[in-house]
Amino acid sequence: MYPELKSPPLYTRRRVDMVKLFVESVKKNGLDQPESLRNTPMIIQSFDEATVRRLAKELPGIPRVLLMGSFPDKGMTDARLREIKSFADGIAPAKDLVSGQPDVVKRAHALGLTVTAYTFRSTNAGPFPNVRAEMSHFLSTLGIDAAFTDNPDQFPR
Repeated sequence: MYPELKSPPLYTRRRVDMVKLFVESVKKNGLDQPESLRNTPMIIQSFDEATVRRLAKELPGIPRVLLMGSFPDKGMTDARLREIKSFADGIAPAKDLVSGQPDVVKRAHALGLTVTAYTFRSTNAGPFPNVRAEMSHFLSTLGIDAAFTDNPDQFPR
């Protein structure tokens, strides 16, 4: 499972603690237990850094990924990657961020972070002949660990 906590601050403004509800549901169903994680692996994702930081404290045994729609103006620095490593197990940047700064994959890996790029879809394969070729490039050449795709049937095997 790869649940995404979308826009937690929006819910907070409406006096709904989305993170609390999510954590309670995970714990109530025993999904935070090692046995459960072996049978039903889960990685939690969010664009909201405060949420991922909170989940690191409340569900420390479940891997967490920080989704990223942009890098800072000067790109992803090693210092920023080290900071992210303090509360997340991986980064999930938009695929154009990875192609624009491909060394981020090796630098993230050197710190023990996974890299999952998004979103690969047949309607937007960029300069590649098709989405399978695009995903293959990102996986084999750039070395990402995983890919979010709208076309799982096109995933290179």
